[in-house]
Amino acid sequence: MEFDAQVTAWLEDVLVALRATGLIELVERTVAGVWERNVDRHDPVVAGDTATSLGITASENIRTLLLRADDDTWAARGVAITSVQQALVLRAAGLRVLLMKADAGVPAWSGTRWEAESDVRRLAAEENAASYEPPVEHQTGQFWWPVLAPGAGDDPSRLRHLVLVWGGDPVAATTTGHLGVPYAGPPGSAPWLAVATVWRHGPDDVPHPPEPVIAVPRARRPPDARTLR
Repeated sequence: MEFDAQVTAWLEDVLVALRATGLIELVERTVAGVWERNVDRHDPVVAGDTATSLGITASENIRTLLLRADDDTWAARGVAITSVQQALVLRAAGLRVLLMKADAGVPAWSGTRWEAESDVRRLAAEENAASYEPPVEHQTGQFWWPVLAPGAGDDPSRLRHLVLVWGGDPVAATTTGHLGVPYAGPPGSAPWLAVATVWRHGPDDVPHPPEPVIAVPRARRPPDARTLR
C-alpha cells in the first residue's frame, strides 16, 4: 500500500516527539506485559478461551492499566491518559492517539474500513480527512490522492489524530506496534495516510512482567474417578 510521502516524513518527527515524552515506552511496556501474561493463561481446552476472548481481555487489561498511570507524573510531561466512550485516548504533543488491536495479530492496512470501526476511531479518521483533503474544486474524481491536487497535502501539521495499532503472536507472545494516520476521505481513498513501525519484538525480546501478588491458577484436568474411591 502506497502512503503519502509528506505525511510519512511528518509522522517520523511526531514519533520522535512522542518518544521524548515517554508515552511510547509506557504503551509498549504495557502491551508487551499484558499480552505475555494473557497468552500464558490462555486455556482453549478447559476454559474455552478463543482468539477473540484473548484479544478482548488483553485490550481491556491494557486500557485499565494505562488509566491507572499517575496523572501528575504524566501531566508534567504534557501527557494525558483518558477514556472517551470506553475508548482509551492518549493526548501528547498536541495530538490524540487511539489504540487498536490488529486482527490476527497482523495489520491489514488496505483492508481497514472506518465505517465498521468504533465511533471514536471513525470520527478521528473523518476529522483528519476534513483537515487534510483538498477543496472540492481540486478533487479530481472518485480515485484521487491528496498530494496530486494543487495546494493540497502540503501541511500535515493540520492532522491531529493517530492510531497505535498493536498485534500479538498467540504462541510466541511477541508483539508489534505501528503508529498510523487514519483517513476517511472520499470513496477510493486509502484508509491510512502513513504508517510507522514503533516496535517489533523477537522471541527473545519479550519483556517479562512481574508476577501478580495474587495469581489465579489455570484450570486443571478433573482427577481420575478411581482416585476418589
